[in-house]
Amino acid sequence: MSVTDSVPQNTSYICELNNKGIIQLQGEERVKYLQGQVTADIEVLTKAKSLLSCHCDFKGKVWNVSYILSWEDSILLVTHKTALTRSLGELNKYGVFAKVDINDDSDNWQVLGGKGLEFEEYITEQFGSLPKEHQSTVSNDSGLVISIESPSPRYLVVQKKASLPALSLQPEDQEWELDDIKSGLAEIKVETSNEYVPQMLNLQALNAINFDKGCYMGQEVVARTKYLGRNKRASFILSARLTTEDLTGQSLEYQVGENWRPGGKILRSASINNQTTILAVLPIDTAIPSVFRLKSSPSVIFTTETLPYKIQ
Repeated sequence: MSVTDSVPQNTSYICELNNKGIIQLQGEERVKYLQGQVTADIEVLTKAKSLLSCHCDFKGKVWNVSYILSWEDSILLVTHKTALTRSLGELNKYGVFAKVDINDDSDNWQVLGGKGLEFEEYITEQFGSLPKEHQSTVSNDSGLVISIESPSPRYLVVQKKASLPALSLQPEDQEWELDDIKSGLAEIKVETSNEYVPQMLNLQALNAINFDKGCYMGQEVVARTKYLGRNKRASFILSARLTTEDLTGQSLEYQVGENWRPGGKILRSASINNQTTILAVLPIDTAIPSVFRLKSSPSVIFTTETLPYKIQ
């Protein structure tokens, strides 16, 4: 039995995801422009289906990971706020050559995450129905809701603040963070921006990279990593018995004989019920289970767990 098997998971919660930001693209060339910037195939984006994608520099290093949504006359990128500024700057750098307007629209939106009957009733009341399939969406003039099926059915609501009804929310987002980690979903924050190619974040296993689309920023490196087998790192889920603050950006070490060597870096963490679960970039040949320690606190030992998908 793993450590997490003995810890009950919350089957119902609703929280405000204050760490999410919104990049908005408008203009007649928004689809064409974004197609040349991110790893997903924007030409298949519809109002009924969202995409998971990432935005890279020319070396294939990831600026951010985001859900991409089609809403009214806009494309919305839902990403971590601390990674938004750098990604927005890079998008605007080349956007001046296209008929597209790109802005930080975060202040106009509220992002909610949750699962359970109460949240489903709220969504049905606001949007008329629930989206039924993974990453499918339902929208109206006040926003959108996305269905996320891993590790269990839950929903991401992106809603205009001006249209919000009263709703009782949990003060913290750790339940959502834990569900994201358990689904093996990497998130880029300012501490880890522009460090990893998409395959080190397992994004190919989450259908966030389209290898058949045309050119986009960083495409040559991403393609070479796939076809030449050059990727030496991947993201892994680990857990430890303790309660901590956010560990994003902190380093892990592994033991070789009597010595400890650099093992990897933490992408995201969640701490609930005296247990901390993390997603970290480690050597791709890391075995399950393997033991790592927190470099800043050597007494803290993390153990790797099985991912919910195969690393391709």
